[in-house]
Amino acid sequence: MDDVRDFLLPDLGEGLESAQIVEWFVDVGDRVDLNQVICDVETAKAVVSVPCPFAGTVVGRFGEVGEELEVGSPLVRIDVDGASGSTVPQEPTGHLERVKAVEVPQEGALGESEAGVSEGAKKVTVGERAERQSILVGYGSATGSLSRRRRRGQKMGPGGAPGEDGKVGGVDTKPLAKPPVRKLAKDLAVDLADIAPGSGDGGIITREDVRVAAGRSAARERDPAAPGEREADAIGLGFRGRKPGDVIPVQGIRKRIMSKMVQSRTRIPEATTSLTVDCSRTWALADALTDQARSEGRDTRITAFALILRATVLALRRFPMLNSVLDEDAGEIRLLEPVHLGIAVDTDRGLLVPVIGDAHRKTTLELSQELNRLARAARDGSIRPSDLTGGTFTVNNYGSLGNDWGDPIINYPEAAILGVGTMKERPWVVDGQVVARRTVTLTVAFDHRICDGGEAGGFVAFLGRLLEDPAQALLHL
Repeated sequence: MDDVRDFLLPDLGEGLESAQIVEWFVDVGDRVDLNQVICDVETAKAVVSVPCPFAGTVVGRFGEVGEELEVGSPLVRIDVDGASGSTVPQEPTGHLERVKAVEVPQEGALGESEAGVSEGAKKVTVGERAERQSILVGYGSATGSLSRRRRRGQKMGPGGAPGEDGKVGGVDTKPLAKPPVRKLAKDLAVDLADIAPGSGDGGIITREDVRVAAGRSAARERDPAAPGEREADAIGLGFRGRKPGDVIPVQGIRKRIMSKMVQSRTRIPEATTSLTVDCSRTWALADALTDQARSEGRDTRITAFALILRATVLALRRFPMLNSVLDEDAGEIRLLEPVHLGIAVDTDRGLLVPVIGDAHRKTTLELSQELNRLARAARDGSIRPSDLTGGTFTVNNYGSLGNDWGDPIINYPEAAILGVGTMKERPWVVDGQVVARRTVTLTVAFDHRICDGGEAGGFVAFLGRLLEDPAQALLHL
C-alpha cells in the first residue's frame, strides 16, 4: 500500500510564522529524492531553500508563487516509495538549522571556507552548488541530488539527448541562476534560457548577464536597425528592474522593514548629533593594512569602513549607554556586554541588516572578512536568517551610495545608530591653510530616553579622534 505523507512548512526559526513561495522546483508527478530542494520561500528576513524530508512522488502541491503560507500548513504531499531504499524520517520538530553549502565565488567575490558546514551536508557539484547556495537541513541523510527531478514515464532522446520533457538523462536542464537573479529576469522580461550558460562560475547566470540581455532587447525595440548603439543607456533604465507603473506587494522583507521603521519612529524620542572629521590617515592605513594582509597570502581588502567599525567598537566600550537596551516593563536600562554590530546593506530586495556577532572579540582582519562575507551574502540572497538577528548597535554606510549626510533611523529596540557619509576629498583647514583632505561626516541618532546628549556627543567626538589619528586606537586594543 502506498504511504502518502504531507510535508508541512517547517518552522524556519527566529519566531517567523509564515513564508511566501518564491519559486517551485517540483510539480505534481515529479519524483523527488531525500533532501532534494523543492522550493524557495521568502520570510521576513531572507530567501530560504526548503528540502523535502521524504523520497517519493509528488501527488499534491499547496500554494502558488507569491502566496503566503503559515508555518505548519501543508507544502507538498508525497507518495513515499518504499522501494527507494531510503528510510523515511519522522516529521521534523523544532526549527531547522539553515546551513550554507560550499559557495562558488561570485563576480569579483572571494572564495569562502567550508568551516561551519554540517557534517551531514552534501558536497555537490559546481553546477549544483552554484544554483543552490544554501539549504535547510535537519532531517534525513544528505543523499540524493539537489536538483534532479524525474517524472514517471519520462522519455529520453537517443545518446542522452533531451527527452520530450526537456531533460537530459533525467536531470533538469533549466538555466542556473539564484532566486534574486530569477526575479530580476522576470521583472525585466528576460528568458533565462536565452542567455544560458551565464558568465558566472559553473555557468551560473549573473545579474549583469540579465541586465545586458535586457539592454539589448530594449535597444532593439527603440531602434531595430542599430540594437547595440544605445545598449549601455538601456541597461540603466529603471531601478533594479522596477519601472513606472509597477505595483509592489507589501510582503516579506518589505513588510518587515515597514513595521520596524514605524515602530522606531513612533516609540523612540530620537535625537541626533553629528561631526565632520578628517579621515585621511584612516584611509591611508586601510591601504597599508590591505597590502600587509596580501603579503601574508590573504586575498582580502581592508576598507576604511572596516576601520570605522573597529573604532566604533572601541567607542562603544568607552560610552556603553549607546550599546544598551531599555526594558520598559522592568523600568531599567541594561548595558550590554557583547557588541553585535548590525550593518545596513542595500540589496535588490530592500534594506537588510546582517549582524557581525561578537565584534568586540574580533581582530581588524576578522571584522573586515566578516563584513565582506555578510555584505556579499545579503546581496546574492544566500544570507542566513540567523545572520540577521541579535544586533545591539547598527552602522549605516549610506556614504557607499554617494550620500554625504543622512538621517539614520534607529533599529528598534537598539539605543542608537551610526550613519557614515562619503569619504572624499574636500577643502579643509590645516595649520591656517586650506588644503584638500579626505573627510567624512558621522551622524549618531540616539534614543533620548536612554542617552543624554553628553553621552552621544562624547561618543561621536571620541570616534572622530580615532579616525583622525588611528594610532590612538592601539592604546585600546
